[in-house]
Amino acid sequence: MADLRRPPDWQQPADRHTSLIDPVITVRQLSRFGFARKSLTRIDHALVFSTSKGAYETYLPPLRPGRGEVAARRYTAVYEVDMGVHPHRAEIPLPSDNDAFEFIATVDLSWQVIDPAAFVQGGHRDVPALLLGELQLATRSLTRQFPIHDSAGAEAQVLRGLADRPPPGAAVGLKVIWTLQLRRDQQDIEHQRRLQSINHTSTEQIRTEQLGMAYDIELDRRTRQQDAFQVARALEYGRRDQELVLQRQEWQQEQDRVRARHEAELRELDAEKIAFYQRYLEEGGVVAWAMHLASNKQDSHLVLNSMREDQLRLIQAKMELARELLAGDNAEDYELESPKRLALDAMHEIFNQHLPGIPGPQPPSPSPSAGTRLTKADPPEADPPQMNPTEETDSTFPGWRPPPGYGTSPSTPPPQRDGDGREDRTP
Repeated sequence: MADLRRPPDWQQPADRHTSLIDPVITVRQLSRFGFARKSLTRIDHALVFSTSKGAYETYLPPLRPGRGEVAARRYTAVYEVDMGVHPHRAEIPLPSDNDAFEFIATVDLSWQVIDPAAFVQGGHRDVPALLLGELQLATRSLTRQFPIHDSAGAEAQVLRGLADRPPPGAAVGLKVIWTLQLRRDQQDIEHQRRLQSINHTSTEQIRTEQLGMAYDIELDRRTRQQDAFQVARALEYGRRDQELVLQRQEWQQEQDRVRARHEAELRELDAEKIAFYQRYLEEGGVVAWAMHLASNKQDSHLVLNSMREDQLRLIQAKMELARELLAGDNAEDYELESPKRLALDAMHEIFNQHLPGIPGPQPPSPSPSAGTRLTKADPPEADPPQMNPTEETDSTFPGWRPPPGYGTSPSTPPPQRDGDGREDRTP
């Protein structure tokens, strides 16, 4: 390689990651007695030497010429060419059948120098512009056959047309791998987007209406089903409620029957009680007091005092009645004969210390044939007091005698007799 003590005629500040459009990195003029330095050239770069006769000789990496070889062949210049793969992406306009509209071609390509001498001899400085120009030149006549809305057909025609032609950049020693995508211009794209939006909106509305009808049908069916369920539920509720009402009525009737039976039993019991108390009350106060004393033994003193007071009141009443009968002159003697006899009998019992209601010795009744009449001045003789063998005295209350009917059946009181000795049935 030439001595680098002289500055190069052309040099790019590029490394492995720099995006290049010109693969020639440096260009140096060589003196006749120059010499090469191998260590100052990158290992992946090719060296293209030019001779004085206009020829180019290439040294691909890692080959490098020696100093003697450079001096012997009398090279005049050296070109350092990058042989890496460089990608590039670009958009080029392509005409349609209407000049007012253009297709937009998006080109993705990657290029690499495979023949450095041919590239240096071609003298190109902008590889992407070279390749895109060749593609545009080859495809313009193909895309003019299609309207702007038929981008797919135009793209297919372009790919078929380029497949029959040599690859771009082959004439200048380049290896190119490319792909092309054709689309409409931006105005047509926006127009198609608006149309598509309108179509989408219309489709959505149509779809909404269709689904709305289906939704309405389904909603109506569901509402009818709910109504049917509610009617069935109401019928079932009514049936259950009617059954409950019937059961409640049956239960109420059963309760009424039980209550009526209970009330009837209570009435029967009350009737029995009424009959029981009526029978004993009809038989006299002594029996009633005896029944009370049978259930309340602690009231014996009260019962005896009450009976004694009742007897005293009865005796006083009889004495007053007898006094009034014996002293009265308002009736005939034959009308007062029987009452006076009863009054005398009561007085006779009082004098004999007999309690009323206890049978004692009967006084002799006067013979009707004797023609004698009881008067106020002729009282009957009182029999000597006799003691009934059934009578018993109470040691607690001296002088007390059993009440009438005591020791005998209360239902058969002693009969009362008139002055003729016959039973007195007058109440």
